[in-house]
This record gives sequence, C-alpha cells and structure tokens, in this order.
Amino acid sequence: MPRLALAALAVLVASGCATVAPSPSEPGGGNDSARLALVGRWDMERITDDGADVSAEANPAGDRYITLHADGSFESGGQPYGRNTGRWTYDARARRLGLDSDLGPEDDSVWAVTLQDDLMIWNGVGSAYARRFRIVARRAG
Repeated sequence: MPRLALAALAVLVASGCATVAPSPSEPGGGNDSARLALVGRWDMERITDDGADVSAEANPAGDRYITLHADGSFESGGQPYGRNTGRWTYDARARRLGLDSDLGPEDDSVWAVTLQDDLMIWNGVGSAYARRFRIVARRAG
C-alpha cells in the first residue's frame, strides 16, 4: 500500500522505461507559456487507480501537494509520506511532465497533463503500472 500512496503524489510513481522531457535550459524545454502555466502549488484532490477512486488511501490527511518552481525544481509533501524534492521538465508538444525525484530513478515519473481552469489532470505514462493512475490536482489559491 505505501507504493500506491507514493504514486498518488505523482512524484513517486515508478514509470519504468519512460523518459524525462528536456530540461528548462535545453531546446524544447524552454520558458514558454504552457510550461509557465504549470508553475505553482497543486493540491491533490482525487486519485484513481484503474478507474477506482483511491483518494482516501493515497491522501488520507487530505494534505498531499506538489509545488513546481519556475527554476525547474519541485517539492512535494503531505502526510504520512513526507517531503520529496527533485527536478521537473515539461515537453509542451507532447504535454508531458517529467519528475526526476531526488529519491532515485525508481521514483521518477512521467505524466500526460491537461489544464482545465484551476485543475491539472495527470495521467501516468510509461509502464503498465504508471498508466493505471490518474490524479486531479487543484491550483492552491
């Protein structure tokens, strides 16, 4: 069950063979408006695993979050799994958000993301395990 909870934060899902998009300083990863729209704090609102709502298990205290900083770093946290940090990248053409966790490669992940007003919808990319997850996060106000 801890693996599911880690996956729920988006930062800690093992994505298998998925690759991370270019860094903000590389071509294709630049500071375009699509990338900048992701910057900020996002609070986990809902998570599904193969379509089943597992929010109560993955976010029992209702305080899971991720903050994407403009410099390409991120911080995530919330009970009971604690804080994580790392780097994030975004490929606007593919709409792929890559998370490179400081916890190591087994916790890196790639997500197809869609913005709808103040919601960001994350769909796991890569391994069959990662593809099971969908996260809805709301921009913190």
